[in-house]
Amino acid sequence: MSSQLFAYLDESSALRPSGQQEYMVCAAIIEAEELERVRQELLPLRLPGQIKLHWTDEREARRRRIVDVVASVESMQAIITHRSEFKKKTERYRRKCLEQMYFELSVMPVDHVILESRDASQNKRDIEHIVALQGQNQCKGLRVQHQRGGDEPLLWIADVVLGSLNALHNGTSEHWEALCDKVVLGLRVKKCVRNRRFSVVDL
Repeated sequence: MSSQLFAYLDESSALRPSGQQEYMVCAAIIEAEELERVRQELLPLRLPGQIKLHWTDEREARRRRIVDVVASVESMQAIITHRSEFKKKTERYRRKCLEQMYFELSVMPVDHVILESRDASQNKRDIEHIVALQGQNQCKGLRVQHQRGGDEPLLWIADVVLGSLNALHNGTSEHWEALCDKVVLGLRVKKCVRNRRFSVVDL
């Protein structure tokens, strides 16, 4: 019997040198029997006083160590992105990326999706989103829940992967080079296609 798969998601938005804005969602996909072992490997990365690991808060010297640990743990990553002109409100792009991510994860098949908790109204909209998709007979097997980043170290993996991808676009490639072999899926959402999926291209 195959192991259940869990996906821990984080997102990021960044300006690209072209002047466009890129919204990204990354899923760290881990087998059920590996969850606790990976947590224990990640926990020592959190410094005294830190609530959670967050790429943008870390000095460059620490980032290398963090990347080394993330590269060594048993996980694989999927990344969905969307590019657009700069907009302050990115919730629409988040939903586009999540919808495509849910589809890809359900095919793998992932059983459980964990999103980082935001505020109560945002969390509610996330649940309404997946319920609406399942009402259209999509992603039926996915169970979506929220956890706080300080309570679940497995959410840190996706943050580190997206931080490394952003660093690559800003001219620092070493972090991404250490992690890219673990990326099993990289797609960019281009536009909405009637009736279900978005058209996508490789990153």
